[in-house]
Amino acid sequence: MCELETSLPIEDFEGLIRQSLGSGLKIKNVTWKHLTDPGENFGSLILAVTVNTIENFSSNTLNVVVKLPPTSVYLTDLFNSPLTFKKELNFYSDIVPALKDLYRSSNLQEEISVPHFFGGRLGLKNPDKFDSQAVIILENLKSSGYSVQDRIIGMDLEHVKHAIKELAKLHAMIIALKIKRRDFFENTVLPVLVSPTNETAVKCVMDMIHKAHEDLKHLEEAKPYMKSIEATLKSINMANETEKDDLWATIAHKDFWVNNMLFCHDASGHITGMKIVDFQLCIYSYGVEDLIFFLISSAKEEVIDNNLDDMIDLYYDSFIDVLKMFKVDTEQYSKSKFLELLNKCAPTKFPQCIMMVQVIQASRTTHSEVKNMKNTAELFKRETSDIGNKKLLHIVQTFAKKNWLS
Repeated sequence: MCELETSLPIEDFEGLIRQSLGSGLKIKNVTWKHLTDPGENFGSLILAVTVNTIENFSSNTLNVVVKLPPTSVYLTDLFNSPLTFKKELNFYSDIVPALKDLYRSSNLQEEISVPHFFGGRLGLKNPDKFDSQAVIILENLKSSGYSVQDRIIGMDLEHVKHAIKELAKLHAMIIALKIKRRDFFENTVLPVLVSPTNETAVKCVMDMIHKAHEDLKHLEEAKPYMKSIEATLKSINMANETEKDDLWATIAHKDFWVNNMLFCHDASGHITGMKIVDFQLCIYSYGVEDLIFFLISSAKEEVIDNNLDDMIDLYYDSFIDVLKMFKVDTEQYSKSKFLELLNKCAPTKFPQCIMMVQVIQASRTTHSEVKNMKNTAELFKRETSDIGNKKLLHIVQTFAKKNWLS
């Protein structure tokens, strides 16, 4: 965590925050610091900002998180920031309110497990045109007691169960919204769910997959699986443009792993809440893709070894429960069709699962290093480690055991 800085790198921040909180608000002072270490997040610069305000002679303190584009030109291109910032802004400004309306119209209590959105813009001169002053302002979950789990250790069974229920709820809510408000879904939601993939991203991903492939080649225990590994990798469809079955297609987060969810706990350590963050990569696809990637990337090895099938069942049961809650006919969402879709999608997630080991094992980097990044090699500086190799091998063995390799 960086020390407190003095000059907030956001122009007209006060004007932006006043749009969210009201023009009558008087701002006494603003302080900030970096919220995350650079090695924890490359797709944006994330700041913790404290705003001290006065309204009607009463002083208040507001803790927010401010997301800005990456400071590196390479990272801005890699994450297609002009598009991904627009996607995330529209997710919070359009989709989340629609989901809240869906709950209210169904006489259900609102339960949208995302941070509160205070506002944002794509650019300073034109709020609808991207520039380096693109901003997304969200509640600071850490100041409310939320925290992320350790990315290297992985998540225990209790946290995995909770995350799966929240993931299934997100996917089911979007399907319910699609069924009940079809015009809104097609005109407002689907445009948000376009793929942000560009040439730079494809090259980066392929480089990372190649690195993981080379690491596996040097593992004696992986040799029996190499033909299956290589056949699976050859079947990659980077653009993910295959036509989707509208029945099952929903919002796929695409980056649902340890670092993109925060948990709140009571004094005894039990989970009291969870929030999902980082919707900049979300697309229209299958929810089971998020499920597979989450379990393989984020659960502890013993959870995967002992509870994988149970976690898949938990996701399906939770998904069906939410659909029923919104009075969606679930007869066509059979368990057999679900498992058929899951087994069909699983091989397509193998490349992401093995390349993600490089992210999980990424070393801490300084803010100046992130600012000057120019290529993939600088993005994930790490030497091959025993921990990383053990994780790679475990992923391969898990996919093989489940017959998820080609």
